[in-house]
Formats: sequence, C-alpha cells, structure tokens
Amino acid sequence: MVTTLGTLDQRHREKEMLDTVERLGQKYLILSGKGGVGKTTIAANLAWAKAKAGFRVGLLDIDLHGPDLAGALYHEASVEVDYRGFLLPSQPRENLWVLTLENLLEDKHQAVMWRGPRKMRAIIQFIGETAWPELDYFFIDSPPGTGDETLTVLRNIPQLKALVVSTGHRLAISDVSKALDCLKTCGAFVAGLIDNFSEIICPGCGQRLALHDPGATAALAKETGHPFLGSLVMDPAAVQAAERVKKPLVEAAANSPLAEDIIKLAEKI
Repeated sequence: MVTTLGTLDQRHREKEMLDTVERLGQKYLILSGKGGVGKTTIAANLAWAKAKAGFRVGLLDIDLHGPDLAGALYHEASVEVDYRGFLLPSQPRENLWVLTLENLLEDKHQAVMWRGPRKMRAIIQFIGETAWPELDYFFIDSPPGTGDETLTVLRNIPQLKALVVSTGHRLAISDVSKALDCLKTCGAFVAGLIDNFSEIICPGCGQRLALHDPGATAALAKETGHPFLGSLVMDPAAVQAAERVKKPLVEAAANSPLAEDIIKLAEKI
C-alpha cells in the first residue's frame, strides 16, 4: 500500500526529512483528542480556503486507520512516485497538494491493521519522502486521541503549531483537556482552540439554535491560557450543497454562514 524506500539509508532519510520540513512554511496540526468533532472537515475546508486565497498549501492525512480526507475533499486520485521513488501529492485544485493513505489503498473498504512502528515509518515517509513543493502552509489532519500518529509528528516536525478542535459537549471538553495536556508535555505550541457545532441553523425557519454548552470551549481556552479562535456553526444547507456539487463547502456554498465562519478562521491563521 505504501512504497518502501529501502534504498535510502537512515542518515539520508534524516537529511531528506529536515530538508522537506524547511520547505513546508507554517505548519499546523489539527487535533482534538475526541472523535466526531469535525477535524477532517475543518482541515479540508481550511486548506481549501487558504489555497483559494492564493497561498500554496499542503494537506497531510495521518489518520491511518480511518483516512477520510479524500472523501472530505471529494477527490480520489492514485498516488504516483517520482524518479527518486518519492510519493507525489495529488492536486484537487490550484495551490493545494494533498496526501492521504485513502488514495493509496487499492480497496477503500480494506481495514488498515498496523502497529506502532509501521505507522511511524509511514508517517515519516509521508513527510520526508514525499515530493512536497515549497509551501506557505502545511496542515496535518490527525486521528482522535494522542497516540503514535500524533506523537510522531510532534517529535519530528519542529515549529509545529496545534489547532485544537472541540465541541461544547462535556465529553468532548474532557477529551480535549487531555489533548492539551499531551501538547503541554511535548512542549508544543497551541495556536488556539476552535469550537465546532456551536449552533445549528434550523433548515425550516433559519434560526440559530445552541447545541451543547455554547461557551464551554471558550471557557476551556481561558482556563488553560490559550487563544480562542472562534466558533463554527452547523449548517445543513451548506453540507447538502457540498454533497450536490462534490466540492468542499467553502467552494460549494461560499456565501453560507458556515463557509463564512471557516474563512474568518483561515484569516486568523
């Protein structure tokens, strides 16, 4: 599923890794500690919004057991290799380069049953043995929790900033608190917290209705001393528009409240 670059010795790999990281621009890890809070949708639309604004953006999916980034971008593509055997990221639009294990699987329904060392090798390859171009921004979409995948990028990418996604639900707040503790232990810089699904726009009347505790994520940011970057509304109409035209919602429903929220978020980063 993933090309093995056995011809590169360890020292060469480390040099390639360092050389690659220097080209990636501002680097952000999008994580939560909790599944189902919308990390992948935010990562896909945030990267798309930055690329649409004219920036050169890379987007890497390190959720190896449940890679969904290609689906969030409505972009399935086979991954090629260059003359060195390096992976070539695909381009769903101008200025945006993407790599996800989802596009490396022959069978999209195949379970990826890898243990720690193999996962870590794959992620190192996705970063250091991939032909990433010179970038302005590099976003990494992570799986839930604080396991091998998250620790691998925290330990191997210097100057990596964390964008932490939560909802106002008490269980999400609890898990995000653990993720923040992990980041503190690793000495990682937290760029800010994002409150997702803060409200829902009623499809019938158009009114905004609060979900969970609308102030919980902002309160957690204040309690832990991190910036609060804002809230994202749950907008069924924007999601339905994206499904109809098979484009991320910042493209398919650019004037929707949710797209406007994401674009405001992108401008803060």
